[in-house]
Amino acid sequence: MQAFKSAQYPEAVEHFKTAVELDPNFPTARLYLATAYMQQYIPGSISPENDQMAKAAYDQFMKVLEQDPKNNLAIASVASLYLSQNKWDDAQQWFEKLTAVDPGNAEAYYSLGFVAWSKWYPAYGTARANLGMRQEDPGPIKDKKVRDELKAQYGSVIDGGLKALDKALEINPITTMPWRTRTF
Repeated sequence: MQAFKSAQYPEAVEHFKTAVELDPNFPTARLYLATAYMQQYIPGSISPENDQMAKAAYDQFMKVLEQDPKNNLAIASVASLYLSQNKWDDAQQWFEKLTAVDPGNAEAYYSLGFVAWSKWYPAYGTARANLGMRQEDPGPIKDKKVRDELKAQYGSVIDGGLKALDKALEINPITTMPWRTRTF
C-alpha cells in the first residue's frame, strides 16, 4: 500500500502480485493490482508496453468480476479504461453495466453522454469542414442532405446521450447545461 500511495506503481504491482498469489480470493489486493497496472497506462500512447498495461489491468479487473460480478469499482474501472482508449462502443457497454448495478451513479450517466458526443462530434466536424464551414461559423449545417444523413446516422446516438445526461442531472442537479439544444 505504501508503494501504491507513493505512486510507485511498478513496485506496487509486485507487492500486489505477491498478495494475490498468497490469497487469490482477496478482492482488495486484486483491485489494487489492477489499478496499479491501470495507473501505468498512458492514454494516447501507442506502444506494446502501454497496450500490455491496459491488458493486464483489464485481466485483473475481469478476475475481480468473476468473483463479484457486481463490483462497482471493477466495472467502473473497465469502463474508464475503454474510455481512455477511445473504444467508444466498449466504454458505452461497460458504463451501461455500471448504471445497471449502480443506478444512482451520476458519473456513469455523464460518461455515457460523453461517449455519445465522442461518437458523433468527429462526423459533425468533418461534415462542416467538407462544406467549407469554419469552426466559428454559427448555426446548423446548411446542406439539408448532409444534415439529414447525420441525423439518420447519429440521431439515436445523440438522443441516448441526452437521456443519459438528463439522468445525470436528475441524480446530481447542477447549473443549467448547454447540451440541451443540439444543432445538426
